[in-house]
Amino acid sequence: MEFRQVKRFHFVSLLILSISLPSEGNANDIYDAAVNKPERLKTDFDYDEKRKPLDILPFTQIKEGDKVLELGAGGGYTTELLSWLVGKSGKVYAHFLYKKERLENNRLSNVISLREHSLNEHAQVLAENEIQSNKLDAIVIFFVLHDIYLNNEMSGELLSSLKDALKPGGSLILLDNAAKPDSGLTNIGNLHRIGENFVKSEMEKAGFVFDSETSALRNKQDDHTKPWGDFEGLQDRFAYRFKKGKL
Repeated sequence: MEFRQVKRFHFVSLLILSISLPSEGNANDIYDAAVNKPERLKTDFDYDEKRKPLDILPFTQIKEGDKVLELGAGGGYTTELLSWLVGKSGKVYAHFLYKKERLENNRLSNVISLREHSLNEHAQVLAENEIQSNKLDAIVIFFVLHDIYLNNEMSGELLSSLKDALKPGGSLILLDNAAKPDSGLTNIGNLHRIGENFVKSEMEKAGFVFDSETSALRNKQDDHTKPWGDFEGLQDRFAYRFKKGKL
């Protein structure tokens, strides 16, 4: 092949690649839009610097149209971000969302607040909301996994019901306050922290496949000996993503 032909071939190949592959910037536009949504509660913006949603939302891989289950929604900071992210074609099923005013006047119309219940009956509540096997794209458990263990609500049955509800290839994303890595459940009550090696082991035992982690919420200055609250929201936090194996 002559030099001119080779040069032309390379140019055409690069042109095709540039057209067919989406840029990273474009891929992150949906997360930027959710975080910078003017309709978000103004008080939520105050937490963004510590919670780093522009790092965490892309890590979840949740996208428009997804159906997402959130355990321990609490005040709804994450619930609202997920609502704007999945859009009108998606759904967010929020467990234990106590700040119900977020939903007043159909404000977040794609959020379904699950009835109050112990996680020991979670499989029944999923069934009541027609969340059948292989329906969910993602499950998020942000900063409450240690509480689930502390309240004796963790069980093989719960993990099995969560895994069953996920689509093949669906994600389970866990964020929590880091204890010493091998400390297990020792500090779930006094420090409200959990050993991340224990978390990884338990999720893998339940059949989830470890997929990735991010250091976005890490704090190397935290030696894991003080309660998480002493760091005013900047404690050392781990972020893990697991997958349900594809059929």
